[in-house]
Amino acid sequence: MSSGYVKAKHQAAGHDGNFTDEQQTLFFKPTNSVEVEFYQSLSQKSSRAEDNDDMDLNSWTPTFLGTLQLGVSENVTANASIQNTDFELPKIDATISNESPIPMNHNKPIIVLENLLQRFKSPNIMDVKLGKVLYDDSSSEDKKLRLQKVSTDTTSGTLGFRICGLKIQQNKRSIELDTDYCELDNEGYVGVNKFYGRSLTADNVKEAFELYFAHDALNQPRKDTLWDVFHKRLMLLYNTLLDEDVRLISSSLLFIYEGDPSSWDELDDHHELLTNDYEPEMSDSEDEGKNGNVLSSLSLIDFAHSKHVPGQGYDENVIMGVESLLGIFSATSS
Repeated sequence: MSSGYVKAKHQAAGHDGNFTDEQQTLFFKPTNSVEVEFYQSLSQKSSRAEDNDDMDLNSWTPTFLGTLQLGVSENVTANASIQNTDFELPKIDATISNESPIPMNHNKPIIVLENLLQRFKSPNIMDVKLGKVLYDDSSSEDKKLRLQKVSTDTTSGTLGFRICGLKIQQNKRSIELDTDYCELDNEGYVGVNKFYGRSLTADNVKEAFELYFAHDALNQPRKDTLWDVFHKRLMLLYNTLLDEDVRLISSSLLFIYEGDPSSWDELDDHHELLTNDYEPEMSDSEDEGKNGNVLSSLSLIDFAHSKHVPGQGYDENVIMGVESLLGIFSATSS
């Protein structure tokens, strides 16, 4: 049973203002109507194709549970309820006070997703933004010019992807990072900011992946397994994207792997290629959320500028980035 909301931990990139329930089961994200509609359409499309064995885009996204509706009362507290969900969710305190991390002074909808970190004991995270074009048609001219420059000056333009951030346990490689690019917290995690990714080129971007997988507590065979498993996932995702009529502007791939060796021991180093099997009630179980029962995952996130475009074919902008990632992983994986 959760009693309230807390700020989300271990964000590798993105805007502040995201939060979870106290048991870290749910993820609440202030967003816009575009992302709400995209998740809703994904869910509807997936339910219509549930008898199909093929993996659709919904297989790669966090489970969408609905939207959080806030009703503000006279004493400046709010009542929160989750709408539009078919899941029986963990119960949370519906009262939101002024000290709550929930942002109260905006008109943004709040989507409720599964917390992708809930099944990890010691998650190590990397956020990779996909695409050469980073803006949609609704962007202002100033924003278009700014993002065009970001693309031109970074690997977004040359490779179709850019490292947006990492949140990793401190390792020998992270110690060597320029302090302008990283910060160590009091739990032994290093946050690597967006400026690190912007400093990389097509010639040295592989160093970011080597940094990400350079975990001091994991032996080399386990690190090799991570490279191989993520390579296989990228190939599966690539095939999925070829069958999807979507435009994923400024969406990201979220890489997560388990840094706790005991979890690897318990699972005999076994990785599920897809882990989209959200169990909303498991945080009330005796296993206290089953943390540690997944060793790695790859997810598509951030759809605030995304849309379905029936009949218009796959997203070449995103495919370019995934092809570049496949090139990096194929050169390393066995």
